[in-house]
Amino acid sequence: MEGERGSPVAADQLEKELERLRGGFLEKLPARLQALVEEWNSQQGDGWSQDGARALHRSVHGLIGTAGSLGFAKMAKTARRLERKLVALLEGTQPPTPEVSAEVIEWFERMGEDATSEADEGFNLTSFENMAEWGTSLFEARNLIVVVEQEGPFASELALQLGHFGFELQMFKEIDEMVSGGVERRPAAVILDISSPDGELMGEEVATKVRDTLGEVVPLVLVSNRSDIEARLDAVRAGCSSYFIKPVNYSDVLETLDRLTRSEPEPFRILIVDDESDTADFHATCLESAGLETVTVTDPLDVMSQLVEFQPDVILMDVYMPGCTGLELATVIRQEEAFVGVPIVFLSRETDRMKQIAALGEGGDDFFTKPVAPDQLVPAVSARAQRGRTLRLFMEKDGLTGLFRHSRIIEQLEVAVRRADRQHGTLAVAMLDIDGFKGVNDEHGHLVGDQVLKALAYLLRQRLRMSDVLGRFGGDEYVVVLPDTDGSAAMEKMDDIRRNFAAIDHETSQGSFSVTLSCGVGEYPAALTSHELIAAADEALYRAKRGGRNRVLLAGDED
Repeated sequence: MEGERGSPVAADQLEKELERLRGGFLEKLPARLQALVEEWNSQQGDGWSQDGARALHRSVHGLIGTAGSLGFAKMAKTARRLERKLVALLEGTQPPTPEVSAEVIEWFERMGEDATSEADEGFNLTSFENMAEWGTSLFEARNLIVVVEQEGPFASELALQLGHFGFELQMFKEIDEMVSGGVERRPAAVILDISSPDGELMGEEVATKVRDTLGEVVPLVLVSNRSDIEARLDAVRAGCSSYFIKPVNYSDVLETLDRLTRSEPEPFRILIVDDESDTADFHATCLESAGLETVTVTDPLDVMSQLVEFQPDVILMDVYMPGCTGLELATVIRQEEAFVGVPIVFLSRETDRMKQIAALGEGGDDFFTKPVAPDQLVPAVSARAQRGRTLRLFMEKDGLTGLFRHSRIIEQLEVAVRRADRQHGTLAVAMLDIDGFKGVNDEHGHLVGDQVLKALAYLLRQRLRMSDVLGRFGGDEYVVVLPDTDGSAAMEKMDDIRRNFAAIDHETSQGSFSVTLSCGVGEYPAALTSHELIAAADEALYRAKRGGRNRVLLAGDED
């Protein structure tokens, strides 16, 4: 369906979904073939035209991809032969002879016979054996940190500091206690304090025990008394992600955990553009079974609105479509600055390598020949999505905090306003400002000031939802966009963040200190546009500052 958004398909539903697609294709096939025969008959004699023949060629080309994808290999092969016949006719200028016309009709009939003979064979699911597990690890909770400490008060102080940022800590005194005692769930990281009175490093031994207990994918962070190169090499060989020397700066540990746990658990978003709805549904099913999110568009002229709304990580696009070709559409998309970096992967039955290269020259990033095996499609699209998202985030996000830049947060807010308007939903915008930040820079220096700015960014990422949009508006001012949230709920959430930020100890060589923040909240539909929402939140922030700081106020409320 046009513009339809898909959600992940459970493993036990995948086979049923694929068979449903096959059944729907077979049910509609006789009518489609009859329509093509009638279209072909209308082209005979004086009715012959190059445009009509091209339209027929596109229809047959689409059938090839759909039949091949859904496992009707014999029918796809027959359709491919018919396509070659049509291509030969397009290269000429004369209408087909009666003999050629009869041959084409025969090819259409044979396609129907081939599909019927393959109907009872079922879909070959060997390509899907591992797909159900493809993306499962990406979407688990990412806030549990396991700490194994062999001596001292390190873990208790760490728990106190990290708790403000929304991390949960499960602590064990010995590695064997962790192995036998059990971990609550798969942690985001394991911190191993491998210090011992005689300074011996046991990193490789304990790392092996952790991997045997929790699996290879859990990042390991080592804390040790030793700073020599041999100790660091042993840690690297043990497969550890980070290494800290005591005494540990907790802001450095926090930065590492933020990096390790910020694994983009939000599913990759794939926009599928294909006028063949059966093919689009098939590719959507393949991708959704691996945990990716999809939207399908069958009319290429509707793509731009979905680009703005869906914000895809990859565009999966057919080459031959009515209205415009995939190459033309790619050129249009590349003219929009916001979508220059979105990877475009072309799908087609086109096997001419020079034409494939030409397609890449028109703005494409890759070219797949239909049909594409699911076990090839999913990893290839996922890899493109990962690279595309990484590049886009690098371009769009502030280098210090990792949050969206000013222009990008405004774009995201405008998308959220349109969605709230269409769905008659709620939306809140919060503006935060660190109290007395100039004094922090003056007293402790800009490096410490940067640590405070990053600490607030870490706190926002850990305490807010994945659906919330975070941005650095400039200096020490931040903006948070909270979809499906009214003003009261937004104030409660931001007040929780205010309290936790005030409790954080920021370390310096002269000791530690704490700072506070003020916040203003604007809400939709009290403010109807992105400009009005920002203005409302800014006005409330000004009142919070004027009223004594370290508080959260809602636009329109009395102080």
